[in-house]
Amino acid sequence: MNRPTKLKRTQERNYSAHHMLIETARVANERAAKQEMGWSYDALTAILFSARAVEALANAFGERKVENWADFESSSPNAKLRVVAAAMKIPYDNELDLWAKIKWLVKFRNLVAHAKPKLIKEELMLTQEEVDKRLFDRPESKVESEITVANAEKAVRAVRYLKDILCAALPPEDFMGLATDSWSGSTTLHDGA
Repeated sequence: MNRPTKLKRTQERNYSAHHMLIETARVANERAAKQEMGWSYDALTAILFSARAVEALANAFGERKVENWADFESSSPNAKLRVVAAAMKIPYDNELDLWAKIKWLVKFRNLVAHAKPKLIKEELMLTQEEVDKRLFDRPESKVESEITVANAEKAVRAVRYLKDILCAALPPEDFMGLATDSWSGSTTLHDGA
């Protein structure tokens, strides 16, 4: 009786969460831009997943480019990025647009992650026409007021630009898993019983 030929399949991949986080943010941003029912949840998703991607990028690049990266594991995402930028000789300046946007993202993420209940009270002097237009408006928290299509777009652009800057400082041999989510594999005839 002939047994089927066995083949040995070997694959490897340098997994990094930043790829799926950035892609999730991009897709949510596209949906938010359509401003269909529920768009604010898509905008929130785009902003939060962009913020999560910031720390994932810092961890992915730090793991490969910073000696004793484990020492920085409990640091804030902004601190991690400063360490990574220094190791990769990328200028880090809080006043530059990219770094200011990244700081905003991390701050927003922290506001959502550590949200506390709050009474929001609003008093407005309105005409009858304005009252009619705003009949279903509700007072918004600081977090809610930041959930906009423009901020979702800003968040996604910022994190993609951050990834581009980090990747531009890499030698080509370090691209695997950082610049792209890719893997390699091979199949060979297996002679074993």
